Amino acid sequence: MDERNIRLHFEGPKTAGHTVPAQVMVRALENIQQIVYLLAKQERGDVMKQRARVSRQIERTFSLICQVPENGGYALPQEIGDSSDDFFEESEIKSVANKFTKLSEAIEAGDHFQVSQIVSDQIYRSAILKRYKAAQPSKRSGLVLSIEDYKQQRLLGGKDVLEKIERIDSAGKVHELGETPGYLIGTLVKMDFVQRSLSLKLLSGRTVQAFYQEDFEPTLLENARGQIQIHGNIQYDEKNDPILISDVDDVVELDLSTITIKNFDLNETSLSISPALSFEIDLDEESGVMSAEGDFGILVCAETRSALEDEIEEALQMLWVEYAQEKDDALSPRAIVLANDLRERISEISF
Repeated sequence: MDERNIRLHFEGPKTAGHTVPAQVMVRALENIQQIVYLLAKQERGDVMKQRARVSRQIERTFSLICQVPENGGYALPQEIGDSSDDFFEESEIKSVANKFTKLSEAIEAGDHFQVSQIVSDQIYRSAILKRYKAAQPSKRSGLVLSIEDYKQQRLLGGKDVLEKIERIDSAGKVHELGETPGYLIGTLVKMDFVQRSLSLKLLSGRTVQAFYQEDFEPTLLENARGQIQIHGNIQYDEKNDPILISDVDDVVELDLSTITIKNFDLNETSLSISPALSFEIDLDEESGVMSAEGDFGILVCAETRSALEDEIEEALQMLWVEYAQEKDDALSPRAIVLANDLRERISEISF
């Protein structure tokens, strides 16, 4: 065993018989896997966009391999990378695994500087910390998850693990992002047409002031009674609460209605989907991030509806190229099922 081996260790009343609810296990595995993928993308120098697109090669190279569960509450050993796979590159995989170990230890220690050294890109860091949070069982489950190394020493965990992650996340925002571009969601409380300022009541109930340009007044007035999203430079106080938005450069209506996709373009080709895809939008009120999930295993996240639509189209383009257009003998059995589903429902539009 080496640094490629980790353990997910669940503790709590429900593990008394060395068992754990399936949904808790799936949630943890999915998010830990995504952390590894993100670290792998960073290792390869991939630019991070609003959604971390994962290529099929990264999926195969850095997949988590589940091993036989062990006693001690419920402990599931994992190995990063499948040594029997053609894409196996031991040195690269060990480098990513080592970063995962060091990053988990740094979060456990509350060492924001070390976290920033390991994941220097702010967008990657924010996405990874969200995944660490999401991997944890809900508080009402009564379960606690610890991540351990191959020596079964705890890297990150305990009953206060969410607070540890939040402190690292907040430290980054307060010290690095005292003023940072972003969207805030809320409802107009009042407008001052002389000063071109407005008061926005956020989802949290907090009210912030924003300064805008005259060009945005028609949009603001059209949505005076509904929720809107305002993009600008957000200033935070010492508690990491937003207090002001300056240099507003975008105002859009908050639209959470179903996204329907009937066709998409790929290079010079237009493709039709039948039946059309439907994506219900879910809004995380704490972060303001939207997510949409639908057929073909598509799950995207973004700050606006238009960005979600772009992400869905990019996901469809990737799936069509890497699965539907690939030869079956180059795909795994599960990938062949997905490829056939894509081929049955998607076809080129003839003009």
